[in-house]
Amino acid sequence: MRGSTIAAVATCTLLAITGCANSEETPTTATAAGAANMAGLDNGTAGACTVAEQAVRGQNGRDLDVATAKQIVTLGKTSESTIITAASDLLAGAVQRAESAAGNPDEAVLVAGVSSAILKFQTSCKDTDAVKASMTKAGENTGGGAGSADDPSVNDAKVN
Repeated sequence: MRGSTIAAVATCTLLAITGCANSEETPTTATAAGAANMAGLDNGTAGACTVAEQAVRGQNGRDLDVATAKQIVTLGKTSESTIITAASDLLAGAVQRAESAAGNPDEAVLVAGVSSAILKFQTSCKDTDAVKASMTKAGENTGGGAGSADDPSVNDAKVN
């Protein structure tokens, strides 16, 4: 029980230090900049990242809680980005552990783990170039791209 309390206090302290537990209004310029970065992302990716960002900022009734995590997971599962789907799977595991611990002494620690997982998910969304590069479409052929052995420019090149 003591370890659970220490972990919960440590998580809350981290959230307070990083400003994630801040109740102040955030400037609209930060939101506009975040929306600009969503251009070129599929609906699942953009939706999951938007909900995660809102949770971190405490906007639109979202918070670092299990209910918001479930929304992120639902959207993340439809993402075309392998980075986002992997982060969504990790978040889903944290949600499952927290829900299964309902009423147990370690429930607070596992709910804090969900909060931490949402923060990690949101951090994954920050590198939009990597997220876009990891996007795949169903049925897409991943072999034979530029620079592969199937690319004639590689086989016909002369070495001096």
